[in-house]
Amino acid sequence: MLQNFEVITPLFEGQANERIQFKLNIEGNNYRGIFHNEKVHWYQPHPQLEIESTVRELISDHLIH
Repeated sequence: MLQNFEVITPLFEGQANERIQFKLNIEGNNYRGIFHNEKVHWYQPHPQLEIESTVRELISDHLIH
């Protein structure tokens, strides 16, 4: 289902309002979003599936390593 998850260059890198950006593929459709304050914010279009908890786990794993 969820494939090719990747944390990409932060939005506003090096600034006080820096945000983690990510991209992923779900069943052949590409999606992007921002992670901030433990919340996932999707760019349009956003996936119809509720996968925010999975995205939070993947980003947490990325930040730990």
